Amino acid sequence: MPELYTVILFAGVSLVSAAIGLVAASYVTTARLPQTAKGIVFADAPRRYEFREGYLLSAIDPNDAFLHADTDRSSAFDLLGRALKPLNPDLPARFAGLARRGEAFLLPATFGQDLLSIAGRIEQDRLVITIGPSEAGTGRQVVDSASLAALDEEISDLRHALDAARCPIWRMSHDGRVIWANAPYVALVERLASMRQPQVPWPLPSLFADHLDPPPEPGSMRRCHLALPKHDVGIATAHDGALWFEVAVMRQADNSFWCTALPSDRLVGAEISLRNFVQTLSKTFAQLPIGLAIFDKRRELVLFNPALVTLSTLTPQFLSARPGLFAFLDALRDHQRMPEPKNYRSWRDEIARLERGAVDGTFQELWTLPGGQSFRVIGRPHPDGALAFMFEDITAEVSLTRKFRSELDMYQAVIDDLPAALAVFSAEGRLCLVNAAYAALWEVEPDAVIGVLSVTEATRTWQARAQPSGIWGEIRQFALPQSDRAGWSDEIMLSHGRAFRVDVVPLSGGALAVSFHCRNTAREKPVVEMQTDIPVYEPPPAQHRFAEAASPYRPVTDAEE
Repeated sequence: MPELYTVILFAGVSLVSAAIGLVAASYVTTARLPQTAKGIVFADAPRRYEFREGYLLSAIDPNDAFLHADTDRSSAFDLLGRALKPLNPDLPARFAGLARRGEAFLLPATFGQDLLSIAGRIEQDRLVITIGPSEAGTGRQVVDSASLAALDEEISDLRHALDAARCPIWRMSHDGRVIWANAPYVALVERLASMRQPQVPWPLPSLFADHLDPPPEPGSMRRCHLALPKHDVGIATAHDGALWFEVAVMRQADNSFWCTALPSDRLVGAEISLRNFVQTLSKTFAQLPIGLAIFDKRRELVLFNPALVTLSTLTPQFLSARPGLFAFLDALRDHQRMPEPKNYRSWRDEIARLERGAVDGTFQELWTLPGGQSFRVIGRPHPDGALAFMFEDITAEVSLTRKFRSELDMYQAVIDDLPAALAVFSAEGRLCLVNAAYAALWEVEPDAVIGVLSVTEATRTWQARAQPSGIWGEIRQFALPQSDRAGWSDEIMLSHGRAFRVDVVPLSGGALAVSFHCRNTAREKPVVEMQTDIPVYEPPPAQHRFAEAASPYRPVTDAEE
C-alpha cells in the first residue's frame, strides 16, 4: 500500500511539472507574437488575403494569427499592415507602395522561431498578401539572403528612379487596366480626383484610356489632354483648364503596355501663343494698303494679304495655290502689273537679280506700269531663307511730287525773270533760294551755295566785293529771331562803282529775303536788261533800319531821284 501512494505521488509531481512546463512554453511563445495575434501559430499552411480597394474579399480563418474573425473588412488592409509591422519594419512602406502604385514586394520575417516570407502583388483588380513559411518544399524558392538583399536594393533604386522622373509612367494590361504606376502618375490621379483622398485605392484609374484606344504606333507619340477639376483650374499651367501630354506606348510580349506621358503644357502654350500672334499679324496685314507676298525657302507663296489681290489683280484662287516666285512674276507680267521687258531673256536675268537682291536685303525698285500707275517694290530676307516682297501703290505720291516739282520749276522761272538779284534765307539762317540775277551778280553757281551758305557767310562775301558800309552787320542782326520785324532799305556801292539798293524784307516763319536793285545811271548799264516800255517801280530812299515803312514798291519821284 505505501508503494501505491509513492507511485501516485510521483505521478502527481510529474503531471504538475508537465503542466508548469506547458504554461511556461505557452507564455514564451505568446510573448513573441504580435499584439494582435492569437491562437496557435501555423508552421506549414500559407495565408492568403485578397483585397479590392482596401476591402477584404477572402475569408478569415477563426484561428488566424493576425486578423480576428470579427474584423471590419473595409479597414482590414490597414489592420493587417499594423499587425505585421513587428515582423519587419519595412512592411508599412511596402504596403503603402502596393496600395498606391501596385508595387509588388517580398520580405523575410521572423515569427517566434519560424522563418516566414511575406509577399504582396497585384492579381487583376485585387491586392494579394501572402504569408507562409520560407523553408523549401512549400512552393517557394529559398535564396541566399545577401543576394536577396542586393536584388531588393536594386529594385528599390529603380523604384526611386522612376518616382524621381518628372513624367508619369505606368504599365497597362491588355484590357486597359493600370497594373503599375510611378509616383508622378499617382500624384496626377490625386490632382484630378474630384475629392481629395489621403490614399488612392487600387486599382488606379486609367487617365488616358480615351486617348489610347487604339494605342499609337511604335516610335510615335500622341498628344492627349486631361481636363482639370473646377477647384484646380485657377492654378493650371495649361491653357483652357487642361493639362497636355505627349504619350508614348510600348507593347510587351504578354500584350501589356508600358506608357510614358511627357508634359507638354509649355509647348502647347507656345503653339497657342504663336497661333494667336500669327492671327494678329494676319488681321494687321489684312488692313495694310501695301501688298504683302511671302515666299518660303522653296520660293512658294505661303502668305499674302488682300491688298496684294487688289494691286496685282490676281485671283485669290491663284494665290492660294502657292505659286512659285517665277510663276507669280509671270502672272504679274501677263496682267500688265509690272514693267514690260524689252526681251524675255533679259527679263529673266532681271528676275534672278531681283531674287538675289532680296536675299541680300538690298532690292528696291520703282515700277511704272503701262496704265500710268507707279509701284514701289521692296524685297526683304526672312529667316530660314524666306523672302518677303512688298508692293506699294505710290501713284498719288508720284503725281503730287511731279506736280510740286512742276510748280517749283514755274516759280523758279518767275524768280529768274526778275531784274533784281534775290536771295532767300530760311529761319535757321541758311540760303534756300536764289535767282539767275543773283548768280550773275555775285558770280556763283546756285547749286553750290543753296543749303550751304549762311547769312553770315553770304554777307561776308557781299562785303568783300563792296565799298565799306554798315549794312552788312545790320542784315546779320536782322536775321536773328525777333518778335517784330519791319522791312527796310539802304544803298551800297560795289568795288567797281556800281550802285545798288538793298531791300531787306521779313518773310513768314522767320525767313528773310534780301534783294539787290541796280540803280540805273547814265554812265553804266543795269545789271539785267529790262523792256523800256515797262514802268519801273522803286522803293523809297533809305530809312531808319527798323522803322515801319510805307510800301517799298511805290513809284520813285524826280525829287527822290
